[in-house]
Amino acid sequence: MKRKHSAFTIVEVLISISLLSLVLMALYRSADLMRASNLHLFNYLQKSSTTLKGSKTLYRDLMHADHNISINAEKESHRITLMNTSHSLYGLAKAKVTWLVHKENNTLLRIEGGEYNIPLKDEERVEIDVIAKNIQLFKVYKSKKKDKVLAIIQIVGQDPQVFMSQNIPKAPPRPKKKKDPKQKDKPNLTPFSK
Repeated sequence: MKRKHSAFTIVEVLISISLLSLVLMALYRSADLMRASNLHLFNYLQKSSTTLKGSKTLYRDLMHADHNISINAEKESHRITLMNTSHSLYGLAKAKVTWLVHKENNTLLRIEGGEYNIPLKDEERVEIDVIAKNIQLFKVYKSKKKDKVLAIIQIVGQDPQVFMSQNIPKAPPRPKKKKDPKQKDKPNLTPFSK
């Protein structure tokens, strides 16, 4: 009886090795493209992360603020002051927060404290956070009804970050003057005309 040995020939082995190498080269190229894409995305996100953090902080400041928001238009940017916000980075129950662009390096600053005035004096205690440098655009607009605020933040060489805060609380209505019950309505004493 003859035994048949089933084995691969050298030609079949060489063909399988060449096919495997083609598949591995394609996988390596796709992995290299993915690695380059991820590196590009990481660099982009790293550059824009400070702007995004600043946008989130400004959004939270606005959402926790009362109606007393003032916006001052300066030459190239705006200054926004929130007289009373409960969003504090430093544990204050109610904080006054000002966002402005400092002329040195066009730095976006967030100033938080109790009662203070700008320019700051030595005795005023505030916390100043640098949000981003090289600010190209910082504009804040309030709607006519004063219940929405649109903010635009852009760093040089990056896309602008734009967001809108809605449902900003309105100023409470002024109480009407109550009549004193002791005072009686005075009769109208206009003279008659003939």
